[in-house]
Amino acid sequence: MASMREPRAAGGPGSLVLEGGFLVERGIAAGLLLEELCCVPAREAWARDLAGLEIEPKVLPEARMAEIAGYPFHRGVFALARRPEPRSLADILGPAAARAARDGLILALPELVDPENLGAAFRNAAAFGCSALLLGPSGPDPYSRRCLRVSMGAALGLGWARLAGPEGLREAEALGYEIAACVLDPGAKDLRAWEAPERLALVLGNEAFGLSPPWLEACGERVTLPMLGGTDSLNVATAAAVFLYAARERRP
Repeated sequence: MASMREPRAAGGPGSLVLEGGFLVERGIAAGLLLEELCCVPAREAWARDLAGLEIEPKVLPEARMAEIAGYPFHRGVFALARRPEPRSLADILGPAAARAARDGLILALPELVDPENLGAAFRNAAAFGCSALLLGPSGPDPYSRRCLRVSMGAALGLGWARLAGPEGLREAEALGYEIAACVLDPGAKDLRAWEAPERLALVLGNEAFGLSPPWLEACGERVTLPMLGGTDSLNVATAAAVFLYAARERRP
């Protein structure tokens, strides 16, 4: 097995990093091919008992593990896995459009910039039964170390794709999804009285500025979450959780 040096531990265009036993197990369950697996002596038995493991674990001292990871946050396990091939909108929404109505909920975050927010949004999307998550043409890498940690591995199992631009939302609409922008607009529909459609894409914008006009114009409906206590907005991942829960509960 190749030596796991610092440049490789940072990940590369063809690999991703899994920190901790939980993420390694989630990665294997998602069908990832592990290229390297390092662990401290206390986790050796666990590593050798992993179902689906096809490589020899490398047992290293705690200090060496921290050196490779770049900091002492590795929970005794550190792995490299082959990065999955990118998927297109048709790859993840074409099959989903033919599924039962309970699978017809997707989350779109085309202008998100913070990897922690993206990780939390992935975790929320998985928790509330989304069938896919759509991203913009740029922004955080769902397979970055921070995003994977925050998402608790949800970014490994939930289908996602990048949209080339706002026209991608039109493609989702053509596949049978109604597109709803989640906005801070008193003229938008009140979430408390809104009945979500059977197939729905909820679109949330940038952490600071919301949805820019081109993305907003691609949405057929606008929904807002009334707030009290002088609060003008919520963290985008928190807001996504609220909208997803309401949409899940109020669909036909």
